[in-house]
Amino acid sequence: MNTTQATINYLEARKALEIAEQAKAQAEAILKEVLAKTGTDFSVVDGVKVAVVKGERPNYDAEALRDLVSPNLFRTVTKAAVDTKKFRAAVEIGKITSEVADAITTVTHYEQIRVTEGKAGAGEAEGRNRKVA
Repeated sequence: MNTTQATINYLEARKALEIAEQAKAQAEAILKEVLAKTGTDFSVVDGVKVAVVKGERPNYDAEALRDLVSPNLFRTVTKAAVDTKKFRAAVEIGKITSEVADAITTVTHYEQIRVTEGKAGAGEAEGRNRKVA
């Protein structure tokens, strides 16, 4: 199999997944509606139970909380995180040394396939291989 055919296969599978996800969302909406009309929140078919589970995800306003509780309590119930862009900028201008940056940085390598809709990018012919360093 060549690169062009492998790419075509990937794009076809990606489109099939998109169609399947849309069909699943429609089926889910219909199932919820039918279950609500029958006054139940689950169904069992061929030994498989499908249930509507209701839950909630609270979202908290940390800035408002800061004004309403003591500083100690605020530190206890919140987390600090490093802002990547600001951290890199501080390293670039020398506010954080490269030694400190190296000491506290762990890099996780990954690969992913990215698809850009539309025509091939400038200088890239359709189906042409490019080596990426």
